[in-house]
Amino acid sequence: MKIRSKQIGNPFWGLSLLVFLAFTAGVWRQSAWITQFDHYFGSRIRELANPELTAFFVHFTKIGNLIPLITFVAGACLALLILRKNKASLFLFINTVLLAIPVNTFVKELIDRPRPQFTHLVAVHSSSFPSGHSMSTMMIFGSLIIIVNQLLKNNLEKLMLNTLFIVMIILIGISRIYVGVHFASDVAGGWSLGFCLLYMSEFVFNKFGGGLS
Repeated sequence: MKIRSKQIGNPFWGLSLLVFLAFTAGVWRQSAWITQFDHYFGSRIRELANPELTAFFVHFTKIGNLIPLITFVAGACLALLILRKNKASLFLFINTVLLAIPVNTFVKELIDRPRPQFTHLVAVHSSSFPSGHSMSTMMIFGSLIIIVNQLLKNNLEKLMLNTLFIVMIILIGISRIYVGVHFASDVAGGWSLGFCLLYMSEFVFNKFGGGLS
């Protein structure tokens, strides 16, 4: 059975939009609750630090860098084209190249939040809010979740792939806080904005494009 956008997105889309707007306003105004939020979740994550976990996250977070992500998306789009899932391939491409990258760049430049003053374990070259890694992985792996749920019939395969993609989204976000280059609110903002755009894209494809199959 085809999973429609309203089954996936509502009411979580509206909640996600409110979350993004709340974090954006909080960051813009430098609200006290943002500082408290960042301190609480940042401390909980960084207090787990040990040499093995640091080595893992320093390497793992690079999965969300531009070149690895574009390479992965290109391979996934090509695989979908080979399987004759042209709409699904276009859906993934649009969400990654035409939405995630330019929208994240625009919002970063608009808010222009400085990076955390912790030791950065990886190199960064842009402002902090929202996290580009978190937003991009939400849109890429979220797109794959939607594609898998609509095109696969085997429930076990769906469960396994969905679990993998969700774990990737969560771990990439956590890694950005752990390596010291993002506040927790940056990650929450990236996730929530990514989900909003993902829902809108899916809605347009289902309503005007006849779905992904």
